[in-house]
Amino acid sequence: MTFVRDLVRYGAYPTLMLAPLFVLWCLIQSGAPLTFAPYVAVAMVVPLILFAERLVPFRGEWTAGLADYFEDGLFMVTVQVAVPFALGWLAALALINVVGATGWSLHIWPAHWPIVAQLALKVIAGDFMRYWLHRMAHAWTPLWRLHEVHHHPGKLYSTNVFRFHPLEKALQFFCDTLPFVIAGIGPEVLAYYFVFYATSGLFQHSNVDLRLGWFNFIFSGPEVHRWHHSQKIEESNNNYAHSFVVWDIVFGTYFRPSDRRVDRLGLVDAAYPVGFWKQLSAPFRMNKSGTP
Repeated sequence: MTFVRDLVRYGAYPTLMLAPLFVLWCLIQSGAPLTFAPYVAVAMVVPLILFAERLVPFRGEWTAGLADYFEDGLFMVTVQVAVPFALGWLAALALINVVGATGWSLHIWPAHWPIVAQLALKVIAGDFMRYWLHRMAHAWTPLWRLHEVHHHPGKLYSTNVFRFHPLEKALQFFCDTLPFVIAGIGPEVLAYYFVFYATSGLFQHSNVDLRLGWFNFIFSGPEVHRWHHSQKIEESNNNYAHSFVVWDIVFGTYFRPSDRRVDRLGLVDAAYPVGFWKQLSAPFRMNKSGTP
């Protein structure tokens, strides 16, 4: 059993990050439509990460219950399905078709590069855009009030990565998808990016006791990202990168102390609303001074 646990701790991340990309490649090679192939690839990895959380949990008290999964599901459906500008992959695919039909593309994306190189460029460049949007969300009050929804949970596990306010998800879409579509990125590259991005996010929030070693200086995995959800502002105002943690290193916001574990998570505001519908309206609630 110890061998199995160590296999999960050290091998789950690289294996399950690559596996859905390989599944997507197989689906594309077999002629599967791009409209659903990325979703199939991501859906394959979700139960495996959930199983790893049960097998090798980082914190027993962070284990999700049915009520947690239900509320995460509401956020997932709302953010990924019901909001026109936050449809994720389907919105990106539609945007590519619109830009291509109208001739708005700048055709500056290096489409002649190998698909792996294009994916790497998209991850690095996309994370640069997301890094600054995320950092602004912690510095500028109007954005923070949207971002609070994501920081409310007092525990981290894979599916609470879906807990974003729909308006913030729309901003993310405009930040890390729209510019690249206008630049001329192809649908297959965006499909691979969608799968990589989704899997990375699930792992970031996972309650798996992973040991990523030197991967922690390249990718923003759970050992790095947990600190970003700390209640202590001096700890949480760090580690803004979604996948490519090198941006945190470059801009001086990388934080991963080795002398302690992260303590309490979530918001300091004990009066922050609880529940899906209340949190959707939370960014627009009146503060103590009577202003939004």
